[in-house]
Amino acid sequence: MRKLSLLMLAGLAACATEGADAPGTAPAVPVVSAPQRLAERLPAQAGSFQRGTTANIDQPLPGVEVPYATSGRTAAGFVQVLRPPSVTPPDGPGSLVVQDEYQRVVAAAQRGSGPHRRLRLVQESEQPPGAPLFRCADLEGAYGRTAVTSTTCVGAAGGQLLRLRVSMPRRDPPAADPRAFIRDITEALRRGG
Repeated sequence: MRKLSLLMLAGLAACATEGADAPGTAPAVPVVSAPQRLAERLPAQAGSFQRGTTANIDQPLPGVEVPYATSGRTAAGFVQVLRPPSVTPPDGPGSLVVQDEYQRVVAAAQRGSGPHRRLRLVQESEQPPGAPLFRCADLEGAYGRTAVTSTTCVGAAGGQLLRLRVSMPRRDPPAADPRAFIRDITEALRRGG
């Protein structure tokens, strides 16, 4: 009887830790029922960017877009929280739906939206380092006569698809730090707001 009790306790302990995050990994973002619910967790400030007014969007998928800008609007960005087109993706940049959307977004950025708006890929990374939520592309090019840099990311969190972009004129020092923006967005999502 005592042996059976010990086995039952061991089984219960295994069940309790089965869904827990592995040591050294980032906590999972709790799954939400709609993009709007996840967007509520986005911070009022991320890096040097201030949050704007949330808007509903239908393209590329149904969801919401939260704009961000620095003081004087020298740098601008957004976070889109979108309902995934198929199965609920796991947090992070690894799912097929995230990889497909990432490839589509980067190809569209490189094609540009006219003859005077072109970007080229400089480097790719997973952000933030150590416990990534996004697959990111650093791009540079020109919007008309203005040299620009842009960071475009795609990821998944809380059962939703995420798209993030930060763009600014290219100068030294940069107008803002896209990595700080990504880090603060990720931390807010993981801690629940």
